[in-house]
Amino acid sequence: MQPAGISPPGHPPSMQSSTATQDYYSQPQLQPLQSPGMGMTQGQTQISSDQELPPYDLLYALVDLYFKHINTWCPILHRKATLDSLFGPSTLDEADRILLHAIVATTLRFSTDPRLTEERRRHYHDVSKQRVLLYGLDNSSVKSIQALVILALDLCGSSNGPPGWNTMALITRSVVQLGLAVESNSFSVSPSYASIYTLRAMILPEPKDFIEEESRRRLFWMIYLLDRYATIATAFDFGLADKDIDRTLPCRDDLWIKNQKIDTRWFNSQDQSLDQPDHEMNRPENLGAFSYYIEILGILSKIHQFLRHPVDIGALNDVEQWQLRYKELDNMLASWKFGLPGEYGNMAKLFQPGCSKTLNSGWVMLHATYHTAVIRLHSSAAYPTTRSPIFTPSYSASQRCHGAVENIAALGEFVVQNGMLTKLGPPFAFTLWVAARLLLVHGSTVEHKLAPQIAFLVDTLREMGRYWPVASRYCKLLQRVLDEHSDSERAVGQTGERITPSSVKILADMRRTAFDLDFLISRQPRHLSSVPSRLPSVTPARTPAPNELEYLDVFDFFNVPRLPMSHEAAAVPNGSDMGIDAPVNAENGTNGVPNEFNITNFMVDANSDWLFKATP
Repeated sequence: MQPAGISPPGHPPSMQSSTATQDYYSQPQLQPLQSPGMGMTQGQTQISSDQELPPYDLLYALVDLYFKHINTWCPILHRKATLDSLFGPSTLDEADRILLHAIVATTLRFSTDPRLTEERRRHYHDVSKQRVLLYGLDNSSVKSIQALVILALDLCGSSNGPPGWNTMALITRSVVQLGLAVESNSFSVSPSYASIYTLRAMILPEPKDFIEEESRRRLFWMIYLLDRYATIATAFDFGLADKDIDRTLPCRDDLWIKNQKIDTRWFNSQDQSLDQPDHEMNRPENLGAFSYYIEILGILSKIHQFLRHPVDIGALNDVEQWQLRYKELDNMLASWKFGLPGEYGNMAKLFQPGCSKTLNSGWVMLHATYHTAVIRLHSSAAYPTTRSPIFTPSYSASQRCHGAVENIAALGEFVVQNGMLTKLGPPFAFTLWVAARLLLVHGSTVEHKLAPQIAFLVDTLREMGRYWPVASRYCKLLQRVLDEHSDSERAVGQTGERITPSSVKILADMRRTAFDLDFLISRQPRHLSSVPSRLPSVTPARTPAPNELEYLDVFDFFNVPRLPMSHEAAAVPNGSDMGIDAPVNAENGTNGVPNEFNITNFMVDANSDWLFKATP
């Protein structure tokens, strides 16, 4: 795969900048950085401690790179309004300076300017990150949240860890407290019968024009998007609750750019109050790719909430209710896809000549997220880690998952061939990560071999890892699993084994390890207080090995269904050396039905598939 090229930023176009703005970027402490082509002396390689931002021309180039590579999939800044604010005739205030810091910290990864040595990159990045975080803690405004969101792209794109989690926690609370989660004409703000008990005060002043109004709306939806991506890979609840949301969808990009005031339909929240009137406005002609992207994220959120709820797989009523909700969500996905206008819903556009000029990053992401939602829902029925005689795998669900992976691979090939990879961020890497892991699970259960698309997915993640470290981590985890799988395949060739290949057992054992480890970490025993004090010893805790934690990262996404806490002990082995096809526990599950961890023997008879049967 040929890496997508990044051309060096050129000189900025002519700018009508005030003397005050020029003076700020030309303070004495910024002088060691010369303009391109001037050359640098050895003494100029030292960075002065009070030098916070790059020189004027490099800073403008970084802002330009932001709009080329980040605002494409995080469309929260209006290009003209932002450039006028940052580089126009007015004096640069502190809030604008903090926004610049956020853009610098997140966009340095795309610059190839020769003045940016590794030392200077680290300096600019670390200083800008600290400035944004400190300002965000002390100030609550639209621009401070914009800066925090842009910095969160850098933090969440670097690792799935505390820096990103902590920043997202701050952002999700701030956006609700500022009133950005609701429209100014929301029923929660302006009820039909206002009183001191129902009227809510809006902290923010009214926007001065539609550009500012839509900027606030898009800022909120980007926070919603980041919160969803940070959570759907876990068993936790969202930081931004649906009950706090009463917003209309973002509009088409061209209408926003033109500052053309329009209306769009309201977002359909799953927690909408029964006494709250329905919003009848639709206006599909005003919706764009970002609008539909938010809608499919809303369905993905519902799927996440569904999978978090435990189901007693030994109780017929529980299983029937689970299957009923499963089919409702499947119909919701199908209806949403069918309702898309042709210009957004027809994925066959990928294969039409010249389509790369008309398809943008938002179009790619709405399709990538749709297929991610398909995998998230149907993998719960296709590859359950525990089962019973009344909770069995669905073969057709596994085929839906595999079809979604093929579509993701086709989408990825289009992105790579048309140089769009650098215009997509960590959310696209997450979709590739989900698709690759699905192939591992599918290969160890239904097919008993790995599909060739996995190599392309790993290579694409490796290329994205040049800019987003989290994609590099996905790639490394997958590569280690594939290396172990390859070693097992070579061993099979030497031993001549032909009954369940060792390479398949390796993948199944990895998933089993992840299943056991998830139980040990997140479902600690609740009955320790009943243990008699006369017992001579207590079972010691065990620190997982690094490779076991890696297996958890790879396979925990598919650790469904979640069982009720009171019944999970029946599905967890007493030891870690049990065969992969053995029942997990000799004890029966609820209602005398044994629960089994059995992920290699899958049914292949589509005619007996429960997914096609009428739900009671």
